Amino acid sequence: MASTYLSRTPSSAGNLTTWTLSMWVKRSILGGEKPLFSCRPDGNNETFVGFGGSDTLVYKQKTSGSTSGQIVTNRVFRDTSAWYNLVFVYDINNGTAGDRGRLYVNGVRETSFSAQTNFSQNSSWNSTTSNAIGISQSAYFDGSMAHVNFIDGTAYPASTFGETNAASGIWTPIASP
Repeated sequence: MASTYLSRTPSSAGNLTTWTLSMWVKRSILGGEKPLFSCRPDGNNETFVGFGGSDTLVYKQKTSGSTSGQIVTNRVFRDTSAWYNLVFVYDINNGTAGDRGRLYVNGVRETSFSAQTNFSQNSSWNSTTSNAIGISQSAYFDGSMAHVNFIDGTAYPASTFGETNAASGIWTPIASP
């Protein structure tokens, strides 16, 4: 349903420097901005992850009106019959600047980007502002989501949430990560 989403406003902030979010998504409509998760305390601060208008994955952080981290994949995601396991890792204290924001698709780390700015500030996600899955402002995700897992305070690899099925060779969810 195109107007269904989840939101939570915590009474106290969680970890703003380290977290992992894993989700399985299946798209139903291509084109246009399709948010997977977002937190937008105000017009100058935002964490956004979703599909961009050209069907790439966008993972961005805006702090005090400026981009404080961003990755936009070169790869496009246009298969509306496929489930994608997307794992987003935010680890601002990582000593390697390029490892502070990581994205995995079906167990493989994305490394080819049309835009990349190393993450440098605390995340808005997990703050005391509305944290939403499936919506950002008035844009909604069109498709299905399953096995949505958020881990506060730990940077996990994709293998925590999925594994390659020995018989089929297909990346599948781990039932209890």
